[in-house]
Amino acid sequence: MVISNPDIVGTFEKVLNPEILDESTLQDLFELRLALEMGLSDLLYIHKTPEDLDELEEIASQEVKGNNFRINTEIAFHGKLYEMTGNDTMKRFQNLLLPIFGYVMKLENKKYVAGKVSHQGLVKILRKGTPEAFREGMRAHLQPHFDRINALKKK
Repeated sequence: MVISNPDIVGTFEKVLNPEILDESTLQDLFELRLALEMGLSDLLYIHKTPEDLDELEEIASQEVKGNNFRINTEIAFHGKLYEMTGNDTMKRFQNLLLPIFGYVMKLENKKYVAGKVSHQGLVKILRKGTPEAFREGMRAHLQPHFDRINALKKK
């Protein structure tokens, strides 16, 4: 018998197929993603490098309002944030959450939903701000999603 460290994310990878999940589960996973992103600040400030910030800035500079390019930019930007945490489990888990972007686009009826803080604004905060300022910026960036969730709960 060989005892090994269980691959927690690997277990999720085997069962997480957005095509067979119901809307309630997809919504729960999206909310989990929001909660994770709200909590990235301190790890980002511990691990960020000038090269990471330059890469984030390059991704943010490519942001346009076209839906297909927007989703690619979203995935690249937020994926880079997870990568910057230095947490391998979090990076792998974020890759599992990528299909949730399709679910969100469906919910938003393919409209561009912009928060009060853009990706470029988040990069500026990461360069010169504090973890607390980044947390506030991320909250403002994600606010349209929280507003939509709140509106759904009131129905």
